[in-house]
Amino acid sequence: MKGLSNLIRLHKWKLDEKRRELTDMEQMRDSFMAQRTDLQREQQREQEIAAEDPDINFAYSNYATAAKERLENLQTSISEISQKIIVLKDEVSFCYRELKKYEVALDVRDKRARLAEQRAEQKQIDDLAIDLYRRGLQSQNS
Repeated sequence: MKGLSNLIRLHKWKLDEKRRELTDMEQMRDSFMAQRTDLQREQQREQEIAAEDPDINFAYSNYATAAKERLENLQTSISEISQKIIVLKDEVSFCYRELKKYEVALDVRDKRARLAEQRAEQKQIDDLAIDLYRRGLQSQNS
C-alpha cells in the first residue's frame, strides 16, 4: 500500500509542476500579446503625430523600422510559446491520466480489502450464529 501511495504522491507532484509550467507559459504569452497590442497602439499614435508634423515625419521611418522588427520578434515569441503551450497541455493531460490510473488502482485495492474484511466479519457472525443455534438445539434436547 505504501508503494502505491508514494507513486500517487509522485505523480501529483509531477502534475502540479507541469500545471505550474503551463501557467507560467500562458502568462508569458499573455504578456507578449499585451506588449504587441501596446506596440501597435504606439505605432498608430506615432503615425498620427508624424502625419500632423512634417518636421517629425523624417524620423518616423527609423521608428517604424524598429517597431516593425520588435513586432515581428514579439509575434515569433508568441508563436513559439503557443507551440510550447500545446506540448505542455499534452504533458499535463498525460500526467493527469497517469495519476488517475494509480488512484483508481488504490481505490480498487482498498475496496477489495474492505470486502475481504466484511466477508471475514460476516463469517465470524455466521459461525457464532451456527454455534448459538447448535447450543439452542442441544439445550432443547436435554
